[in-house]
Amino acid sequence: MTPTIPSTDTLRHRIAINDCKAQYCYLIDDWDLEALPTLFTEDATLDYGGLGTYHGHEGVREFTAIIEETLERTTHLLTNPVIEVGQGADVESEGDENVTDGEPTHATGRWYVFSTITYADGSSGVRVGTYRDEYRRVNDQWLIAKSQLRFTHSVDYEDNDQNGYWPGLRAHSSSQS
Repeated sequence: MTPTIPSTDTLRHRIAINDCKAQYCYLIDDWDLEALPTLFTEDATLDYGGLGTYHGHEGVREFTAIIEETLERTTHLLTNPVIEVGQGADVESEGDENVTDGEPTHATGRWYVFSTITYADGSSGVRVGTYRDEYRRVNDQWLIAKSQLRFTHSVDYEDNDQNGYWPGLRAHSSSQS
């Protein structure tokens, strides 16, 4: 695929979608989990492979409950975003078009994710994978309609495990920078 120069309108929508995904990561990393469902459509689907599949705002809340029970801290890093807006977006549409009144209503996004994790028991890990998302514009706000997460690499290690990939890597408390 040869990149083309996007229009200002397309860039405006891409930035809004990128901000939505970044906000998703920050809400989890900052433990503002009650706000997470606001980034999703009412009928959203989260397909997180081995972490489970969740539907709607109630499903997002179920996912956040698992985070609260099993994790102490996370840090998400997203890279290599590819965001397709409007007619170029490959989304499943149920009769409606990807563009309404000249404005796009659907989009797709793909990111690599690198995430460090501290579990509730104090052990740690690293996950690397991809997000493949579908977005829908609702009341002039881009929301996540479908999110698929697949891990491609992972490592777990005890805090003092000198045989781990990164000996001595430790999670910082939230008061440290």
